[in-house]
Amino acid sequence: MDLEGIGTLSAAAVALIGIPATVLVGRWQLKAAMCTAKATNEAGLAQAEAAYSAALDAVRAESNAAHLQWRRSIQREAYASFLLAANRVKERGERFVMDNADDLSAESISAGRSTLEGTIAILKETQTIIELEGPDSVAGPAAEMTRAAEMIGYYLSKQAIYERAWGKIGRLMDGELPDMRSAAEIFMESLIDLSRFRSNDSSGPDESNAPEAREAQRACREAGKALPPGTLDHEEFEALLEGWASHPPTSHSSYFDASRQFNESEIKFVRAAKIELHATRPQSASRSN
Repeated sequence: MDLEGIGTLSAAAVALIGIPATVLVGRWQLKAAMCTAKATNEAGLAQAEAAYSAALDAVRAESNAAHLQWRRSIQREAYASFLLAANRVKERGERFVMDNADDLSAESISAGRSTLEGTIAILKETQTIIELEGPDSVAGPAAEMTRAAEMIGYYLSKQAIYERAWGKIGRLMDGELPDMRSAAEIFMESLIDLSRFRSNDSSGPDESNAPEAREAQRACREAGKALPPGTLDHEEFEALLEGWASHPPTSHSSYFDASRQFNESEIKFVRAAKIELHATRPQSASRSN
């Protein structure tokens, strides 16, 4: 074989040897590229997951803040409505008492009584909402205020009857008809005589003078019969008799106790409501859920 043939064979051999090496290098390069792509993909996924988690946390935080704000707005409205309703019972009760000192028609009396009863009903409704909204630190004083307001309304309603009856007797005594004026004055004197047997603690008549007190009450009833027909109805007459035998309704110790309880509970309610509404803890919105 000449030199040219030997060179050709050598070149072919070198080429054959180079093919596996090229394939091997290509495989290494492919494997390296795949590893790089996998690492890049994993890094991208991790970055995407981190971004998604951060976005989700932001949405949750915003949602929680919005929910807390909504809950507080509901509570604030409920607390304010209750506070207004509770004080409205006192205001309308006192107005009803003052109005009854005048010569009211039966329709006006009925309307005033219905207004007071309706105000108490609204108070109970708002107090029920407080019970549902909570928390207990607010609901407790609200329940105490409601009980006290109901008692205040009860005594103011009775005081209105007393004032109405007293106004009628006063107008008779100031009237121009001698017979009516005389009958009213005799009845008034019998009430004054009855008041001598009342106790000093506003709880009722003095039991130590029970026989004399019963006799004085009998004298009042007899004097009441001499009044012009229709001057006082049964409710008004009994209100005067009870008021002079012990004390007028709003001078009763139970009325003073209810007023004191109302004021003390109102202070506790307002303090607890402020703490609840101004709290920064998210739990404050979920304690009553």
